[in-house]
Amino acid sequence: MKSTSKKYLLEKMNAVEVKKTMNSDSIVFVILGSCENHGDHLPFGSDSLFPLNLAQLMIDDIVKIHPEKEHQFIILPPIPYGVSIHHIDFQMTINLQGSTMISIVEDVLTCLADNGVRRVIILNGHDGNIAPAESAARNVKHKFPEMVISCLESWWTMVGTKDSKIFDVWSGLGHGGEAETSAMMSVCPDLVDLSLAPEQTIPNLPGEDVRIYWKFNELTKTGATGAPKTATVQKGNEIIKILTKVILEFIEKMDTNNWKYGISVQSHNT
Repeated sequence: MKSTSKKYLLEKMNAVEVKKTMNSDSIVFVILGSCENHGDHLPFGSDSLFPLNLAQLMIDDIVKIHPEKEHQFIILPPIPYGVSIHHIDFQMTINLQGSTMISIVEDVLTCLADNGVRRVIILNGHDGNIAPAESAARNVKHKFPEMVISCLESWWTMVGTKDSKIFDVWSGLGHGGEAETSAMMSVCPDLVDLSLAPEQTIPNLPGEDVRIYWKFNELTKTGATGAPKTATVQKGNEIIKILTKVILEFIEKMDTNNWKYGISVQSHNT
C-alpha cells in the first residue's frame, strides 16, 4: 500500500511550501519510533517506518474525502529512537533514557507551540514511548493550555479490539508479531523477509490485570513474540483501514467544534 503524500513531509518541504501550509488550522503529526531488534524478519526501524507511512496514507485518504484540507497537514521527521531499555540485551538496541525521551518530545511540542501550532496528533509506534510521551504532553499542555495534544498510543493493541476477526493468534499481539509484521508487509514489503520469521512465541504472563515490568529476553530468545508467520499483506491493509478510520473520525469530530472539547465546547457554541 503506497502513499503519494510526500509533499506533507516537513523535511522535504521548502520555506514557501511551509508558509502555504502553516496556519491556525494546521494539524501536525509527530511520529515516535525506536531502533531495536524485531526478530530476524523485520527491520530495526519498524516502529518508525510504520507510523510514518500510516500518517501519509491517512492524509491521502482524508484529502480524498475532504479536498479542502489538502494544505492543512504536516508530518514531522520521525524520532527514530525510543525508550528501549527493556530490549537492551538484544544486539544494536539504541536506547534513550526516559528523561531524555521526555525532553525530546517536550522540546518538539514546545517548538510547535512557538510556531503557532495548536493541533497535534502523536502517532506512537513503540510501547516504551507511551509513558514518556504522556509526561511530555502534559508538561507542554500545562505551558500552552490552548494546544490540543492527542496521541494514538498503542495501535498494535487497539486494532484487535476494533475487529477481532482479523487475526488468527493472540489478537495479533506481539513484538514483530502477526499485526506488526502484517502492517510492515503492507507499507514496506521489501523490508520484510517472512522466511526468517521465528516460530510462534506467546509469553507466559499471569493475566492482564497486574502488569509485570519485564525485560524482553525474559519473554523470547528471538527478539520477537506473537505469531509472525500468520501475517499477510491483506491483514496489514485492514489494519491501515481501521487506523485511518479512527483518526479520520477523530479529526471530523474535533473539526465540528473547531477543536474545542470538554467544557470549552459549551462556551464556544454560545
